Amino acid sequence: MAFAPEIPPELTRSLSRVLDPEVGINIVDLGLVYAARSDDGRIDVQMTLTSRGCPMGQMVVEDVHDQLVWSFPEAGVVNVELVWEPPWSPDLITKAGRAALGQTSEGQF
Repeated sequence: MAFAPEIPPELTRSLSRVLDPEVGINIVDLGLVYAARSDDGRIDVQMTLTSRGCPMGQMVVEDVHDQLVWSFPEAGVVNVELVWEPPWSPDLITKAGRAALGQTSEGQF
């Protein structure tokens, strides 16, 4: 899949500290972050979950918000939006995420 979000490095570092509690790898490498930007004291993130029925979904969204507030105390607004398009698939997992999962090449999980 060609989808590859551009996320500023400082936001990538912060978002990479948030782990998916069921998979145990960070949400950036899992391909859950679709967009992230910082502008004029505001941080906006669009992210998804591996499924709409994820029982830990609200906790992950709260962890993202809390991590960004902690990492960027100067931000007046931190907005984390849960989106469902494009639908998440294992094709969105980065090479680092695949390595963390023990998969050395692209393919189906």
